[in-house]
Amino acid sequence: MSDAHFAAGRLHKLIDRLAAEHAEIPHRGEIERAREDYFDRAGRVFEDDAELFETRMASFLEWYVLDRPLAGGDPPVLRALARALEAKQVDEARALAFLGTSHRSLFDVAAVSGKEVQLDDVLGGARFRVVERRSTVGFEVGDLVEARLLWDGTEVIFGKTFLFHPRDARAEALAAVAAAAARGTDRDEILFQLSRLHVRWHRHGHVNAARVYRGGA
Repeated sequence: MSDAHFAAGRLHKLIDRLAAEHAEIPHRGEIERAREDYFDRAGRVFEDDAELFETRMASFLEWYVLDRPLAGGDPPVLRALARALEAKQVDEARALAFLGTSHRSLFDVAAVSGKEVQLDDVLGGARFRVVERRSTVGFEVGDLVEARLLWDGTEVIFGKTFLFHPRDARAEALAAVAAAAARGTDRDEILFQLSRLHVRWHRHGHVNAARVYRGGA
């Protein structure tokens, strides 16, 4: 194995570490503002939303450290990268650089074989071969899933969180994406729009998915 390779668990733990560091003073006000921003855009969830609350909180923390600029500057991952480079922490800097180039999008599952998942990027048009060493159980051809992809030094792997949209709203979700793209809506806002629809469907008790997604966010 190349010394440039980082196991998924190591990169995931680095995300957790960055989230913990940037939840403490002097960043507490920043993370509170980021949380309000995220759930305003992605749909409000509450502790009694059970598993949805846990997965959306994990998604928020991932977005906070990898995507959202802190006040007056870069997101936490890029700030940490700058510090690692200054300190000549080569191994740390390489891992942070992999996180800093992550790719979050909506993907269409094209094929599943063993530990490999083939994904078509609905918003960007590329195809990715992703290695998932944990388990590919739950991935099925035709699934629409919001996910984050990471480079680990040798292969493309998944980030920590997923949002699988209901299969019986596939056509409606794709129509919503096409309509948003035609209006010039950017990638992040399209993902947030679909997330709001997913939360609304969850509140409907996982029924009437097509109707919920047809109605828009």
